[in-house]
Amino acid sequence: MKKFKDIINLIESGEAEDGGGFGQPFQPSRTTRSAASDFGTHRVEDDTQLNRVNAFLHSFSNREYIEPRGALALLRAKLNILGLDFEFNPKVKLMPGPNIFKMNRFGGTFGTTPEHDLLKNGFLVTDGISEFNGGKGLTLIIDLQITPSHLYKFNITLQ
Repeated sequence: MKKFKDIINLIESGEAEDGGGFGQPFQPSRTTRSAASDFGTHRVEDDTQLNRVNAFLHSFSNREYIEPRGALALLRAKLNILGLDFEFNPKVKLMPGPNIFKMNRFGGTFGTTPEHDLLKNGFLVTDGISEFNGGKGLTLIIDLQITPSHLYKFNITLQ
């Protein structure tokens, strides 16, 4: 019979690569690396935090996958831990080559600000990133390639 500690170690060993994962980041007794930080990896407007996310994306891209849609659903779930998201559902076409997705943080924002004219322009809807990043949003670029072994490989960057 396995002990809980053994199961946790087995689960965490799946993400122990350069760039790490996002699980159990603040337990110093663990040997796994994590891209999460005390400062807040969701603060992608900070170059250091954006670099941490790109390190994770590079680590995620180092594997080959048999089902690309399932892999991207897993990636989306991992990014959701940080509060980041992109539109990916069964209707979204996934083609070999670059696939570009607009990112949002915490689902974006909806409402108004003191400077925004609600009567003239309606509600203000943003991605939750651009207003903290000098007006520039982020895009997730997923370059999908089919390998000679008929598996799928990704090259993923957040810009």
